[in-house]
Amino acid sequence: MLNFVRFAHTDVKSNCTHGRYTLCVMSDLHERLRRARVEAGFSTASEAVRRFGWNKHTYAQHENGTRGFKRETADDYAKAFKVSAAWLLTGENRAASNTLPVVGFVGAGAEVFAVDDHAKGAGLEEVEAPPGCPKEAVAVKVRGDSMMDRYAEGDTLIYWRQLPAQDLLYRTCVVGLEDGRRFVKQITPGEKPGTFTLLSSNAAPRKNERVAWAAPIEWIRPA
Repeated sequence: MLNFVRFAHTDVKSNCTHGRYTLCVMSDLHERLRRARVEAGFSTASEAVRRFGWNKHTYAQHENGTRGFKRETADDYAKAFKVSAAWLLTGENRAASNTLPVVGFVGAGAEVFAVDDHAKGAGLEEVEAPPGCPKEAVAVKVRGDSMMDRYAEGDTLIYWRQLPAQDLLYRTCVVGLEDGRRFVKQITPGEKPGTFTLLSSNAAPRKNERVAWAAPIEWIRPA
């Protein structure tokens, strides 16, 4: 068990023949796939196909019911749409495994590491989600030691609210700069309008940075 710190059953009519039974299952299968896609926030199949790099013709056949799919494919769809593969295939046990994506690294020192985009499906790996964690939550891992008294290198930080930096003054947050870099820093007012000074425990302040967003850290998984 990981440690965290808080800062349908499908009914088939009994008079179905073998052939009709197959059609019933296929219909349920593609309807569940379509439902999972819509509820995951993708209004069209094309949007999901582009996001996850699937073959558009194959996916269209899976969703319109002209072609079934196997467990391996169900696993891919389930991970993308945050449902269980068992539910896609059988209609039972809809809940997905309680995980969330690690979307990249945040720098806590001089060196800064790349971060994947925060859109659906992005992720370097999956980690166990803490209890009550909303589905839009993501995680990042700390690289560097400038926040060593609070966060160690390798800690996993979980957040889901991206807010204006002005709303989080004097709080330590995951901070996204306008140039795309990400840090774990305390936010304080900058010397110039529209800027902020970002503080660490044992590193020089980053003065007059332009911050695109900041996210309060909701949970910590220690390294």
